[in-house]
Amino acid sequence: MSIGAKLMVARASALFEEYCSESSVHGVRFFVGKQRSVCVKLTWLTVFGLSLIGCGIMIQQAYNKWDRTPVIVTLSEVPTPVWDMTFPAVTICPEIKVSNTVFNFTDQFETLHREWYWAQQNSNNTITVDDDSIGKMKAIIHHCSGIYMNDKNFIFNFNHILEPNLVDFLKKVSLDRRNVFTMCGSTSDTRCTNYMQVALTNEGICYSFNMIAQEEMFHADVLHKEYKYLERWDEDGKGMPASDGTNDELLKVAGSGLDAVIGFNIIHYPLKIDTSCVRGRGYKVLIHEPTVYPDLSKRNIRLSVSQTLTVALKPNIMMTSPELTKYSAQKRQCYFDHEHPLRFFRLYNQDNCELECLTNYTLQRCGCVHFSMPHTNETRVCLLEEAHCPTEARGHLFIRKQRRNDTNDYLQRCDCLPACSSVRFDLQITQDSHSEEREVRTTIETQEDLLAKLQL
Repeated sequence: MSIGAKLMVARASALFEEYCSESSVHGVRFFVGKQRSVCVKLTWLTVFGLSLIGCGIMIQQAYNKWDRTPVIVTLSEVPTPVWDMTFPAVTICPEIKVSNTVFNFTDQFETLHREWYWAQQNSNNTITVDDDSIGKMKAIIHHCSGIYMNDKNFIFNFNHILEPNLVDFLKKVSLDRRNVFTMCGSTSDTRCTNYMQVALTNEGICYSFNMIAQEEMFHADVLHKEYKYLERWDEDGKGMPASDGTNDELLKVAGSGLDAVIGFNIIHYPLKIDTSCVRGRGYKVLIHEPTVYPDLSKRNIRLSVSQTLTVALKPNIMMTSPELTKYSAQKRQCYFDHEHPLRFFRLYNQDNCELECLTNYTLQRCGCVHFSMPHTNETRVCLLEEAHCPTEARGHLFIRKQRRNDTNDYLQRCDCLPACSSVRFDLQITQDSHSEEREVRTTIETQEDLLAKLQL
């Protein structure tokens, strides 16, 4: 080693020894010192090195966590007034789908079954039920329970008979909405029928309160023109809106508690309904955002006949800072409105995205779609003999979520993340039976009885 190199080593050694002697870092001073043995110096060097390695590992873990989830959810320090919020949408679906005063499905179905059976036994027997009635029965069976979809059902021998215009006919035979909803009251607006619409869902004809109109829900240039999914409460059924009495704005919340109550009185007419293929006699209720198209197969509340259903809502508002747009959607695990445009829906949310995903998957699997699914003019609605396929497609797509790592998972490719700004509702549900209330009232003394006792 040259003299110059030796001098540099000596200077570096002296500088290192001076740093270790004067440093405030704990343990460094034990690296040097003539009074300390080599064993002590190596021990402290090892401890110091392990400390650095441990700190490096923790820093790496903290960075990986930030890289995966850079978004932190915190509670807002500024409260939001409840009256600045839009009241949630409420969709109510009768489980009874057919009014027997419009079309007596039970009588026609039993007559057709009887005549078909005797025609199989004797070729001289003929079927007197006309093709128009058979087509109407096939249309109604779209609403019936799964047992009617059994491939051994005799009705599939009439596949050559065309069904009527499916949606128009189902609306025609459905219960009269004005007789079903005898009262609709709100502390915010007593004319709450102004906010009602007839909605076409996977449960058939339903009634939605405080939901945006079809023009705001769908892209009109993409959606087919055969029928409407959302109609005003007072439309005449031919696509002509009422001349007045409608309200394009959504209902705002009036306050908290019973001061902001919305009430519906639903009447059940047992003599006017056809119960052959129904699965119940109550109603299914879904509470959702006004921009979400209702899908009652995913979640709903069931309201039985002769019951009062009381639902208390607690909104959970999720807001995302615009500054997070610089991060990818996969990192923040949500989409802003402009980041994930949908083909049929104007506004993005997770439910609409999954419904569109289900529609595309059903079309790919079945070659047709359910009549409640949004589709183009070129897409065909499934006939009765194909009606089982959309149900199977829904189960195949949504029920098997545990296989989300599968490369062939269609739902994963749809990439339906939550919206960055959304409202979810926590529900507190109370159900009261009317029959129990009457029984209780019979045990309560009247005011006259109490007064008579007090005067004794």
